[in-house]
Amino acid sequence: MGMLSRLYPKPLIPVAGKPLIDWVISSLLKSGVERFVVVVGHMGGLVARHVKEAWCGLNVECVQAKDYLKGAGCSLLAAEGHVSGEFLLCPADLVFDHEIALGLIKNVERLGVPLIATGRSERGGTAVSTSGRKCGEVLRIGEGDGSGRVCVGLVALDSSFFNYIKRSLMEGEGSVVSALKMYVDVGGKLCFVDFSMNVWFDVDTPSDILDANRYALTAGLVPEGGMYVPPGDVMSVMGVADRESTLVGPVLLLGGSVEGSILGPNVSLSGNVSCRRAVVSDVVAFGGGKLTGVTRRVVFFDGVSFSVRDVGVEQV
Repeated sequence: MGMLSRLYPKPLIPVAGKPLIDWVISSLLKSGVERFVVVVGHMGGLVARHVKEAWCGLNVECVQAKDYLKGAGCSLLAAEGHVSGEFLLCPADLVFDHEIALGLIKNVERLGVPLIATGRSERGGTAVSTSGRKCGEVLRIGEGDGSGRVCVGLVALDSSFFNYIKRSLMEGEGSVVSALKMYVDVGGKLCFVDFSMNVWFDVDTPSDILDANRYALTAGLVPEGGMYVPPGDVMSVMGVADRESTLVGPVLLLGGSVEGSILGPNVSLSGNVSCRRAVVSDVVAFGGGKLTGVTRRVVFFDGVSFSVRDVGVEQV
């Protein structure tokens, strides 16, 4: 995320007006997860405060990872002592269909742990070589087998896996993937369940934010209290803007005003945002920024624009 993540903690970047980590928690709750351990790193205090306030009453514990800059393996290791037995590992920047987590949990008893969820490579992820079609054993990690299968990011583990994290870190590797690869290389059995028909987004770039935003708005997966325009509908926002303003769905407004503007096809304006005479297209705007010109595929933060490569900004 470059400059964007320096200004704002990644788990709190909104997709359709809802922080990434809230999408994660919502999906896991739907899949039956009841207890959460949230490991925080960069701007961890802001993330922990949000989780405690937004999810008041949820069985959730926030843990600060001191060595988070060394990789996701160190972040996972910070959870040792806070979890025991089997648990589900999920990154905070994954927007996914809750059926993926539910399916993974249901298959743990049959296939055992560690168990990974896999999908198609067009959404990113680490390539894997496998022995089955819908489920089976992972033969190699980091090498594909022509099927285009990749690891989604959701992994079912148990507390014994912390030993492989430690061994991987001792060898200079800092990722969970490297620990899984070590496990497979020494003869450990790693199984997978394929979810190629389910939707998921690994949100690593501004373009990924826009793609996930479009999916969430189009699917109608928006927070309560927002203004949502169903796909294909055109409506005048009487009372919110003047008569010239038109919203072409899907659009979500959380505060702010629209004056003589055309929004769409995919827009999410979270925060106090004012669009004056603007033609807005595929934009996520959050913080206190204001749009006054013409934009295309851009992510905004407090008046700073982050262009999506090969598209850019026309007038801001």
